Amino acid sequence: MKKKIVLLGAGSSFFRGAIGEIVVTEALADSEIVLHDIDRKTLKIIEAVACRMAAEAATGMKVSSTTQLSRALDGADYALSSIGVHGPNNAYHKLDMDVSAKFGIIQTTGDTVGPGGISHGLRIIPIYMKIARSMEKYCPEAILLNHSNPMAQICRAINKYTKVTCLGLCHGVQGTIRDLAEILEVPYEDVEFTIAGPNHMSWLLEIKYRGKDMYPTLKRRLAEGEPEKGHIFATRLFSILGIHPLNNDRHIIEFYPFLRQISTPEELPYELEFRSDTLARRPSEKEAQKRLKRLAEGKDPITLPMGLSAEAVGRLMAAMATGEEYVHIVNIPNQGAVPNLPDWAVIELKAVLTSKGCRPIYVGPLPVVAARWALATIYQQELLVDAAVLGKRDLALQAMVSDPQIISLDEAEKVLDGLVKAHGKRLSRFSKRTGR
Repeated sequence: MKKKIVLLGAGSSFFRGAIGEIVVTEALADSEIVLHDIDRKTLKIIEAVACRMAAEAATGMKVSSTTQLSRALDGADYALSSIGVHGPNNAYHKLDMDVSAKFGIIQTTGDTVGPGGISHGLRIIPIYMKIARSMEKYCPEAILLNHSNPMAQICRAINKYTKVTCLGLCHGVQGTIRDLAEILEVPYEDVEFTIAGPNHMSWLLEIKYRGKDMYPTLKRRLAEGEPEKGHIFATRLFSILGIHPLNNDRHIIEFYPFLRQISTPEELPYELEFRSDTLARRPSEKEAQKRLKRLAEGKDPITLPMGLSAEAVGRLMAAMATGEEYVHIVNIPNQGAVPNLPDWAVIELKAVLTSKGCRPIYVGPLPVVAARWALATIYQQELLVDAAVLGKRDLALQAMVSDPQIISLDEAEKVLDGLVKAHGKRLSRFSKRTGR
């Protein structure tokens, strides 16, 4: 079925897999793929790679590129986004981590919560609002599939302030369920599970295999064995709360004040690492572009995906295009699926994809101990959303005060001002002089 599919931030590494998933999807045969990015050089390279992928898949898809957002979006059916504000070689993201560390706040991820998540949200949400406003004008019926962080805050901003239909895609839940299936020694494909909660801190509410409740077995095996690196904090939290958190430790722990028991990277517990250090070890963008250029020039072979990734973007678009119902984990408004969370809150859960978009599958109330943390996160995120969209310093400060990594009112203001000063014009709206 011919559709116009726009890939926003096409130079992102995410799209090297996503493009492959789209071009091999028979239900989208003969579709038009338009790549958009502000980096013209990288855009041309990824266009050449995408053309090779389309030719290899032989599904009749046409590929083009443009740096003009309006041209890319005009008449689109789907927009898939994976843009970032990390800066060249992650310099801006690293800056967030280093500024926070000066105040004894050692972040392990810093893209969703904590000072890093707040800075990230204040910078990226306005960009997404521009995209959504353009979609209202050039493709009002199109559906936006967002892959950027902070996931819930971006989706909530678009849902709250525009008429665009937006859903978020993340792979953290699927990765954790795979790990737990290995512990249970059952095939991942045959595991039944129910999950719900804010992105990066959702909860495993039920896990079954062939109709049998596997939660007791999971509790016993995790209690008896040594937790794997990356899941040490999650296992400890599970042993106390009785509900298993989903995602890896570096994401999960930032939603809790327990991380403030330390003030230097060397003191990090649970074998965690300071995000600034892990960013410094990443390959340079120049090296990544060299590998991409080899693909574009035909020096390396093109490989197409044999199965679905956790995001399953081609499969999701196919379901919405054809009306064939498909269940997937997405981030969308609650709409009553979890009765003790706000209906408007963007949460991660299973939903049915149809030709009309996406509807959540009923979950039921979160256990009290999970709801306590989820509600705190949801309302703190709401402050950030409003601050980013409206450009108000007082709301940004309230979001910072409400963050689990902040332990005093004075600290909140100092950290916000430290980030504003370090980022300059990127956060100048929130300075004492210009903020409202």
